[in-house]
Amino acid sequence: MAPAKYLVLLFVVVLVALSFPVFQKAPLPMENPRPEPEDVSISISPAKVFQGDPALIVVNNLGSTSTIKSLTFDGKEISVFNYVNKPSVLVGIDLRGRVGPHPIVVTLSDGRSIKKDLIVGERTIVQVPMGIPEELGGNTPEAEQELLNTLVQEAKIISAIPVSREKLWSSAFRLPLSGGAVITDTYGYSRLTGASTIAHKGTDFRASIGTPVYAINSGVVRFTRNMRNYGNAIAIDHGTGVLSIYMHLSAIDVELGQEVEKGELIGKSGNTGYVLGPHLHLTIRINGISIDPIKFVELLGQETTKR
Repeated sequence: MAPAKYLVLLFVVVLVALSFPVFQKAPLPMENPRPEPEDVSISISPAKVFQGDPALIVVNNLGSTSTIKSLTFDGKEISVFNYVNKPSVLVGIDLRGRVGPHPIVVTLSDGRSIKKDLIVGERTIVQVPMGIPEELGGNTPEAEQELLNTLVQEAKIISAIPVSREKLWSSAFRLPLSGGAVITDTYGYSRLTGASTIAHKGTDFRASIGTPVYAINSGVVRFTRNMRNYGNAIAIDHGTGVLSIYMHLSAIDVELGQEVEKGELIGKSGNTGYVLGPHLHLTIRINGISIDPIKFVELLGQETTKR
């Protein structure tokens, strides 16, 4: 075949090929990107949190606690419970806790994460002189050292009291005395005792010997004992990391392991232990941290749903 014929044939082949549509593999539809959890948010109460305060962290726009894989505060996982039909946790800021941002991370069951910082402000701490009663040795260096040593021992005992993760309370918390409770010593100030400073990590109420003392909410009695400094004491486990402790009692009217209801009589106030006069001392701990009891009752005084 002549070269010219080859060229004509090649031209025809190319022309025919170009006349047919080119079929390309259709691109796979793009997967819908996983939506950002913009509708899920974290709220914190109260709006301003200081050293020694409790805080309620609530996760909004989730159906139930089952959609949360974990919730951490400062890198530590905390048990989640339902509060007013919303997944929530309670945290306590130590009286000497770090000032500034404390990270909250909520991890959902689908792997998404929501983050927010809880900002802690600095508490102003007042110092007030307080002596040692004669029954505990009086104002001597030896009695001061004995006081410090035994306070450390008793703090270890209190820290070992078990607290349930399950929510054992179902209504608003109350104060441990009936009628108008009068505060005689607030939470958070420092007592100057000799050359030492001792933080007051509770609230003292005016109460003469024999005044009825009531459970601030439902729970289980985890501790009943007499101690050198705390005197006759009762500790009630309310679940969700919350423990209430009633000190310096003249009588204990509950037994270890007993279930109690909110407002139930548990004992009577007195002047046992390290006291300068009769009163009731209330300590509230959240996950092992003693916080301001009055701020706690103010914070958890509005729940209306049942557990």
